[in-house]
Amino acid sequence: MSIRVQSVPGEYYHIYNRGVEKRVVFDNQHDYQRFLLLLLLANDTTSVDINQSIRDFSIPELIKRSRKPLVSVYAYSLLPNHFHLLMSSNVERGIGKFKQKVSTGYTMYFNIKNERTGSLFQGKYKIKHAAKNEYLKYLFEYIHLNPVRKKFDMIDSSRVESLINEVESDPGTSLSVYSGNESGRISDSVLDKTLFKELFPSYKKHYQSLCRWKGLSFEEGPTFLK
Repeated sequence: MSIRVQSVPGEYYHIYNRGVEKRVVFDNQHDYQRFLLLLLLANDTTSVDINQSIRDFSIPELIKRSRKPLVSVYAYSLLPNHFHLLMSSNVERGIGKFKQKVSTGYTMYFNIKNERTGSLFQGKYKIKHAAKNEYLKYLFEYIHLNPVRKKFDMIDSSRVESLINEVESDPGTSLSVYSGNESGRISDSVLDKTLFKELFPSYKKHYQSLCRWKGLSFEEGPTFLK
């Protein structure tokens, strides 16, 4: 029987989950933006009526509002039927509180929009501790390449850069922020960029690390440690 990892403030964790029965949970760009907005609004130790906030304030106003974050989010990737997050907790049980708020908020939105009831995500979120810098680098790479992982092994080396450029333009991943394509938007406001800057001297270094994934499996990425 597996033992569930308990998040500790200041430590780093890979959080991921998929739709129940592997169903699609993000149908379109509006769904992606709604989930990202929830990542922003739910990240507050103060109780907030998220639905009312969305009704009463514009996006620029919501972005500017001050908060006391439960967690720091360093990377994300949203795929049609699942998501990945790299984060740390700022308070005791911060990740659990944050994910409960996000999952509940998004499930309510999705069920109303699609006239359905019941759970949307597959049980509790999965969590893995990332203790070493090498593993953290691997997670940034793995999460950022996740949207194109199925294509990656099917192309020749000459097309690697064009595939990564495709992800850079995808607002559903934090690579779009680190590459400068999503500056000043919701996705930009969700992120704490300090860890990325500590691990990669420049964006170019991270880009080069992504290119080196060609020919390697996604289970054994170029900087992964067993």
